[in-house]
Amino acid sequence: MLGSPTSWLQVSPLESLVTRACDPSLPEPNYALHLEVADYINKKKANTPRDAAMLIARLANHRNPHIGMLALALLDTLVQSCGYPFHLQIGTKEFLNELVRRFPERPPPFPGPVMQRILDLIHAWKEGICATSRWKEDLGNIRDMHRLLTFKGYRFRELPRNNNQSLASASNIKSAEELEAEDREAQQAKLQELIRRGTPRDLAAAQELMKALAGANPDARPDYRSQALNELNKLEQKVILMNEMLDNVDRERGEKFVAGDVYDQVASILVGARPRIQKWISDAETDDPESLDTYLQINDQINNVLARYEAYKKGDY
Repeated sequence: MLGSPTSWLQVSPLESLVTRACDPSLPEPNYALHLEVADYINKKKANTPRDAAMLIARLANHRNPHIGMLALALLDTLVQSCGYPFHLQIGTKEFLNELVRRFPERPPPFPGPVMQRILDLIHAWKEGICATSRWKEDLGNIRDMHRLLTFKGYRFRELPRNNNQSLASASNIKSAEELEAEDREAQQAKLQELIRRGTPRDLAAAQELMKALAGANPDARPDYRSQALNELNKLEQKVILMNEMLDNVDRERGEKFVAGDVYDQVASILVGARPRIQKWISDAETDDPESLDTYLQINDQINNVLARYEAYKKGDY
């Protein structure tokens, strides 16, 4: 039995959210709406990241370039806010081919705003998540698309260095439990994608992944504790670096410290990491006493070097 005509026009909650975020009446991107879309994707998971990515890719090619630009702004926010499950989808051939669907075989001498924004995003992904993601091996199609467009003559602009983003990444250390949860979420997203593709090779890989998720081979389980300690060691190296830089301050001339200099950047990483360390200390008192001394030690080191840095900024050497 056919549904009523009104039922044909019903849209999913995701489509409704994305449409609102790309409404042509918006004079500029509405980041509050972007975060609503991101929250919905992160909550629903399953096929939602794929559905969102493909819908946005189609809107990016809308005949109204303003809608296209709004869609690309939303896409940029989701890449930053939705993690690996969304990264996996923008790394599929289907998505990338849809995104560049309107690119001519020979590049125009002066790309329009939408085309240029797409080029900027692909370049940013290639330089960003394709280089830094823990699962960068799953993002090879992005690198391939970047290479293909370069071969065809498209040119990518040098993007401004985003110090805030790199500092946030450096200070965003994770505990063993967080690393394990992150891995599990990534594996579940990958399993979903393998099953969706459904080729014999993909289904065989899905079967192996299901075994891993079920803990069938405990010997192959990553040592998340060691990974977390390795992150702490990197942070400790930042403390050592900061102390060494302060040791070499030109005290006679009264070296000036300015916002954004190398001292400020390293200090920002340490300041950003400190709340995480302090939370771990609080949790370790009951859940992980074995790690408590390690956390207390790095916390003291951070506090001491930051106090020293603040004193130096005031001229108190």
